Amino acid sequence: MHARMTVAHARPDRFDEAIAAVQEAFLPAAREQPGYQGFLILTDRDQQQLVGISFWETEADVQTSGGGSGYYQQQMADFVEMLEGPPTTTAHEVVVREP
Repeated sequence: MHARMTVAHARPDRFDEAIAAVQEAFLPAAREQPGYQGFLILTDRDQQQLVGISFWETEADVQTSGGGSGYYQQQMADFVEMLEGPPTTTAHEVVVREP
């Protein structure tokens, strides 16, 4: 299993809107992608930080879904307006996961 982690800092006046955008736009789009295995979002309201982690069956699924024509880039185009700056996105291999 593999994961994509995105760390972003929302504008203070758009924090809740950013969370809603993840739930209403990113999540439904991710569910339609090949290899999708789940999603997690963590928040720190004091820091206005959002950490989104999506889980994928293979490394290729992470790359395909996040590529230039993937759902991730399409959703991110609208999402960045709610952020203080560009998000950081990294890909990882999941070595331990407990349901």
